[in-house]
Amino acid sequence: MRVLLITPFFPILTTRWMPLGPPFMAAQLRRSGHSAAVFDRVAVQARAGRGIEAADAALLARVAEFQPDLIGLSTISPLIHDTVHCAALIREAGFHGGLWAGGYHATALPELTLQKIPELDGVVAGEGEQVLAQLASGASQDDLPGVWRRVGSKIRAPKLPHSQVANLDDLPLPAFDTMDMAFYLKRTINTIRGYPTRASTLITSRGCQFRCRFCVESLTYGRGIRFHSAPYVLEWVRKLVADYPVDGLHFHDNDFLADEERVRAICAGLQRLGLHSRLRWSIQARADRLTPELARLLRSSGCVLVEIGIETGSQEELDFLRKGTTVDVGEQAVRICRKAGLDAHAYMLQKTENETISDLENRLAWLQRANPASFQWTDLAMYPGTPLYAEKGEDFFARSPWDEPSIRGFYSADRLSGLAPEARREWMQKNFAPFARRHFWTHAIGRYPLGTLMTFAWAKAKLRIRRYAKGARGAV
Repeated sequence: MRVLLITPFFPILTTRWMPLGPPFMAAQLRRSGHSAAVFDRVAVQARAGRGIEAADAALLARVAEFQPDLIGLSTISPLIHDTVHCAALIREAGFHGGLWAGGYHATALPELTLQKIPELDGVVAGEGEQVLAQLASGASQDDLPGVWRRVGSKIRAPKLPHSQVANLDDLPLPAFDTMDMAFYLKRTINTIRGYPTRASTLITSRGCQFRCRFCVESLTYGRGIRFHSAPYVLEWVRKLVADYPVDGLHFHDNDFLADEERVRAICAGLQRLGLHSRLRWSIQARADRLTPELARLLRSSGCVLVEIGIETGSQEELDFLRKGTTVDVGEQAVRICRKAGLDAHAYMLQKTENETISDLENRLAWLQRANPASFQWTDLAMYPGTPLYAEKGEDFFARSPWDEPSIRGFYSADRLSGLAPEARREWMQKNFAPFARRHFWTHAIGRYPLGTLMTFAWAKAKLRIRRYAKGARGAV
């Protein structure tokens, strides 16, 4: 069977973190004797231009060229409108094969996804590699775990709940040839923040031991953590370096340091292979996992950056989010990184429940004290399947259309804090923006002076071009 996997269109691209679900599924399909390809709407739209029309035209051309028997659509809640759009586009173009959806959103709302997207034949909830391969091989859909399907005018629930891959090492390495590697490996300072690298993304574990109120990690992957073994990870890295011009790695694991023995084995293997001096790499980790000794080991093995979910400078907010850590632990983690020669990136949230100007000031004060190398403030989002959505989401996805204005409106709205938009905007402009500018230029010049000067020069050039164009239009 010929299977085409499609990722959703994302209009604003700030990082080049390659999606790994589709290449993992493509590899499993190929192992089962099928032909598999990936149409990555992110890479296509970045190359073809940011308009969706170009991405749509390229998608239809790819479907006509590849002639798939089955198409699988990846779903993400803030981008579910694009899945709706793709399903309609594909059917309108005359595709009569199997059309299925999977991913976080479809796992959280399988029955509703089939109701809202009538073009779909079914949904694969949970991890898709093994189930999709069985589906393509003609296995009885009644016997497949996590498979919701349309039967006439009715939707049939699975007999078995969705399951996870018991041993992650049973999966073949991702089929990187299905991805636009030239696009994802373009040298940039955004994949490993602040470091100009050709870096590939890896996810070498699945799941989480915690249940933060806002996180969807346990939805698809289940409670607890499963790991690829250190030998599997090292073979993955070795193959990447052998096949592609890779000089960086970003481990996108939810908590890379969860198994310290595995971390030590990976670090030892990178040093044994001589890759510690050839590759720069970064990880995501919980603040309470870091110790001075572990930080030194990471640094000696080529790690340059640790991304940490700090979330807030208020203990009350941390407790509400069920983060399971403290404000002091977050500060200590940044200090440990700095002392070991590692950069720390702090993820922080805003628009939290009952947030006040005082909470914003606490976050800013935390940043001033801890002084991480980089940081970002992100709106607290409510994803279906999370405790936060169940408590505060007002059943939005059940009662609202899944079109772009509705979805964007839901994820841009401040539904929890109660702060007036004008008050937030005024405080951000007066306090946060000046600090962010000073922080960026201070750290950027110290870490990559040439790149900073080039960025500054290019910004000035673009400003001159805009002014020239404006003047030319006025003259006409």
